[in-house]
Parts: sequence; C-alpha cells; structure tokens
Amino acid sequence: MFSIALMKQTIRENISLWLVLTVVQCAMIATIGLTAPIAAAGVAYYNLLPGIFMGIYAIAIGNKLVSAKIDRGTLAYVLSTPVSRRAVVATQALFFAGSLTLMCALTTAVHSVAAMLSSYGADTAEVLIIVRLNLGLLTLALAFSGICFAASCVFNLSKHTIAIGGGLICAFLLAPIIAMFGDNFAFLHNLTIVTLYDVTDIMASAAGWVWRLVALAGIALATYVAGAIVFTRKDLPL
Repeated sequence: MFSIALMKQTIRENISLWLVLTVVQCAMIATIGLTAPIAAAGVAYYNLLPGIFMGIYAIAIGNKLVSAKIDRGTLAYVLSTPVSRRAVVATQALFFAGSLTLMCALTTAVHSVAAMLSSYGADTAEVLIIVRLNLGLLTLALAFSGICFAASCVFNLSKHTIAIGGGLICAFLLAPIIAMFGDNFAFLHNLTIVTLYDVTDIMASAAGWVWRLVALAGIALATYVAGAIVFTRKDLPL
C-alpha cells in the first residue's frame, strides 16, 4: 500500500521547509511560554500565527507532492517502477498528514515545557489547555492540507494547484481579518473554516468546541479521500 522508497524521497525533498517552520514555531512558542501565562499565549499566538504557518506549509508541500511531479515528468519515472498509483497517493498523503502531526506534537511539547518552567508555572489543567489548542491547530492544518492535496491530485499543472488550493487557503486566512473592519464584512466569518478553530472556546472548554474540531477533521478526511480517488482514476499525461 505504501512505498518506502518514495517516502524516503519525499522526506528528502521536503524536510528543509518542515524544519524551518517547525523550528520557527517552537522558538516563538517557547519565548511566549516562558514570558507569558497560558491565556496570553492563546490570544497573542494561537489566534493567528500558527494558521499562517500551516497555510504556507500546506500550499507549498501540497503542490510538490503530486501535481508538481506530473508537471515536471518525474511521476512517470515513479510509475514505471512496481509502485502503483494507490501506493503513490497513499504514501504522499501519509507524509503530509504525518509531518503536520509531528510538527504539532513538537510545538505542544515545547509550549508545555516552557510554561512549566516559566515564573507563572503551569498545572495539569493548563497543560491540557495547551494540548487542546494544538489539537485544534492540527485539525485546522489537516483541513488545509486536505484541500491542497485534493487540488494537487485533481490538477496536472502546478499553477492550477496553487491557484485553486492555495487561493482557497489564502481566502480562508484573510476572511476573518477582513471581517474585523466593520459590520459590513462580518458575514465573512461564516465563509471560512478558520473560525471553526475557536481559540477562546477551546481555552474555556466551552460547549461546541469538540464538534468544531470534528468538522475540521471531517473536511480533512473528505478532501484526502476525494483527492486520492480522483488521482487513481484520472488520465495522466505521462
């Protein structure tokens, strides 16, 4: 079902961007965790920056995993080996989702340790808040990645993948920012999946936050599956 050789190649091709974004996020959240209480970190960091980082990663990597390989002709070489289309799409999806999961796991650990070492301290309940915040961030990141992965599987040209998949992610990220500029733009809150990641509700453990994350996970699953089905069935210009 999976190709170990393709997985190794994919890791080599994408490890640099993953490392840069992971290190930057860990450095930022460690600084915030050491100098501010959990509530301040939630407002100052999780409300905006991680979503942007995850969006950048999803757009860049999503394009490279499938459509860029078709565009450059390298997928023809891969498929000339005993690796099937199903193995290709399953391997790329596993890398995409797995790399995001590892990224969020590391930021969770760094923030938790930093919070416990800070002068404010952090008890078990506050560490659980950090875990919930990063779990929510992971579901948002997986939804972003699913959209970009589906676009990469549907289109054969990188420019189309970036235009559609990347365009949607940028629109989702910009919508809540534009909505802050007055009541005339408030409706944009209902047109973006970013609002499903409600930092305030997650921190307060308010009713409904779990179902919002379930919705994000559902979007991720649906888009990954849809992209995989399209890729295995479509005609390829090889």
